Amino acid sequence: MGTERYVAGGTGKTTLRPLESLQMAANGEISAEPPGQELVFKDTDAEGISRFRPVCPYFELHGRWTDGGQQVEGAITEALLKKLGIELESLRWTISLANLKAFQFTLAESDVVECELTLVGNDTNRTQLFAKCSRGEKDRRLIPDDLTIPVGWVQLSRPNTDFPELRLRFYPPTGLVYGPTDLKTRIADNLQPGEWAGFDLPGRLILNSAAAWPNYVFRSPVGLPNIPEDNRKVPSGIHAVFGNGQSLGLLDDVTDGIVRCSIGDVVATARVAVGPPDFAPDRRHPVSIQDGLADRVDRSGLRAGVPMDELEQLVKDLFERALETSDAMNKDTELDRLHDNRLPEERLRRAGADRDQPAIATIWPTKNEVAPTAHRADALPVSFAGHRKHRRYIAIEYLRDRLREDPALLDKWIRKPRDGFQDFDRRMPALMRGSHGDAMNITQRQYEMLRTWVASLRSEGVIS
Repeated sequence: MGTERYVAGGTGKTTLRPLESLQMAANGEISAEPPGQELVFKDTDAEGISRFRPVCPYFELHGRWTDGGQQVEGAITEALLKKLGIELESLRWTISLANLKAFQFTLAESDVVECELTLVGNDTNRTQLFAKCSRGEKDRRLIPDDLTIPVGWVQLSRPNTDFPELRLRFYPPTGLVYGPTDLKTRIADNLQPGEWAGFDLPGRLILNSAAAWPNYVFRSPVGLPNIPEDNRKVPSGIHAVFGNGQSLGLLDDVTDGIVRCSIGDVVATARVAVGPPDFAPDRRHPVSIQDGLADRVDRSGLRAGVPMDELEQLVKDLFERALETSDAMNKDTELDRLHDNRLPEERLRRAGADRDQPAIATIWPTKNEVAPTAHRADALPVSFAGHRKHRRYIAIEYLRDRLREDPALLDKWIRKPRDGFQDFDRRMPALMRGSHGDAMNITQRQYEMLRTWVASLRSEGVIS
């Protein structure tokens, strides 16, 4: 799957176009599926059930070796191994996965959910992966010793003439959720009648009700003093809990981990991660995983100097992503939510605000407040205005013109990273919560990129 950049008169979002895809047969044979006229985001299995296709599910083995006194690197093939005197069955592929969502809260070893499987290099059968709890006290293990939960499948490729490379394919799990055996009783005995009424997980209430996770109470860590600034609880409000803060004890089949391939003492390593499907694949987020990683390992790259044309492409890309994210949101609903919600007590303390003060600061008014006529009459006024304004900013020429009119534009409208308490106001990104629980901000690297571009325009005399 590939993408095309914005074009004049386009849709205002990334255009997806099909590319060649690889298919793996039941015996591990790889074949190519030429690009068609449409993109397929779901596969239908033998039972007629549609499942989302994984992104980049193949791990291809690469390495370095010496040939004729010269160091060579590239894909590892069966023919190359034979040339080096290594048999395919000498390879060992090890998949190590874990789900540590419960453990990160309870810090109970018995809540660690793990899976490890090793495959011989010539075993091309599809193998299912099962996770279990094997640490800590036996009678408190979240998954009882006699049970496991399926967390996906793996399969090694069978090399052929067209595709001689060695590959491992990872198939994600179904996306199921499991609960403690006494969940129905917990719901019935809940102090708030009707809360979670009717909720059930037929056939999947298998977890140990005596484990730490089903008995964990948020804001009061098991076995630990109450630490208000405990970052393991940020952002809050995204877990299944009763009104008193007690966890329902739910566990999903999502994992991440390591894929290793070893030949003797030589080991190649890669990461594998499972997450929810992307229901808007043509809408990119302003802060991606790549942005977060680059901010940690390559922030100095921008400071070393970037050519102006490359810098402008980076700026344009960021504003394109801002438009795509904006269009994927119902900004009016998010605005109402910010007006309705109250700041949590610990954040109010940090802000020095009164407990009953809405978390709106200088955020836009709602339709029910005093506002322009168009705002009150339009069904989605904030969403409409946001699309119109973001659409203009993907034209670098328009952005330059705005900076000529107001050289401090970006300083005023882009929320600075590491600003301490981040209020929900009109600065960008707006109406979105970051992983730290406050209003979202772009990375320090992205912020420095914008400032570097403005400084370059100033040095060229484009803006004052």
